[in-house]
Amino acid sequence: MNALTYSRFGGPELLQHTHAPAPRIRAHHLLIRVRAVSVNPIDGKIRRGELRLLSGAHFPKSPGSDFAGVVEEVGAGVEGFSVGDRVFGFPGSMREGTLAGLITVAAASVARIPPGLDDAGAAAVSMVGLAALQALRDVARVAPGERVLVNGATGGVGLMLIQLARSRGAHVTAVTSAAGLDVARQYGAQVVHDYRARPLSMLGERFDVIFDLSTKLSYADARGLLTPRGRHVGFEPSPVSLMASALLGPFRRQKQLLLVTRPSARDLAELAGKLQARELLPPPVEVFELSDARNAFERSERGGVIGKVVIRAAPAATAT
Repeated sequence: MNALTYSRFGGPELLQHTHAPAPRIRAHHLLIRVRAVSVNPIDGKIRRGELRLLSGAHFPKSPGSDFAGVVEEVGAGVEGFSVGDRVFGFPGSMREGTLAGLITVAAASVARIPPGLDDAGAAAVSMVGLAALQALRDVARVAPGERVLVNGATGGVGLMLIQLARSRGAHVTAVTSAAGLDVARQYGAQVVHDYRARPLSMLGERFDVIFDLSTKLSYADARGLLTPRGRHVGFEPSPVSLMASALLGPFRRQKQLLLVTRPSARDLAELAGKLQARELLPPPVEVFELSDARNAFERSERGGVIGKVVIRAAPAATAT
């Protein structure tokens, strides 16, 4: 089968199209023909070796953290899926990438793509939708009426956060570049702020929850923007931040919280239901063909993407 691989840690220029043996189906798994994969910041971190303690240093590796595809084979012990089902998911593994012709994925991390959503849209939602849902519901526990600030609001996670926070009854302020202001409004932000026009410290209000997707607003800097029991949620856990959160968290009224996105078929199914009901819109996508995958990663890593970069790994399936 075709696969995109790299044989040492480094930049996007190391990515190569190779031929690899097809994986074997395992019990409680699905064999999936991949049709689309989105590009996420974690992909670059793994490829550069920044997460080698978690990803391992065995090569070759394939990039990719999520996928949309079609079920080719159903493993023993799996119920609820059939050959030909269109599915999307987030396996949650840093050791095995998803940008290959065929992958095996635990059925517990997969859900059906809702009717009307194409492969690129499904891939664009897989990981970022889970991150947003779990950050709101499980980490920050956003309640109706709370004031939420989304810093870095027009990437994939940010646009999902805006919509899901609004659906929970929160008031949402979005921070983005000038190029993203209209998009943030279209996705439901009640207040939008161009971070280049005015420092966040001059917003003149306090927030119950700050979601920092830019990774540039530290907990220390955010404390002046938080209510007395406000929560700051980070999306790039490090050993230092994890330790600080665990050791100091119980003694702080203002909380420093961290998201570690986890695979969940149930959460994917919840997202699929919201997408089908048009309660949730997928982010805008910039689509690259597999033959141009290196440029897709370079585009994502330059920054400034509104929505998501998606790589189309195979001809699109009908969005029915």
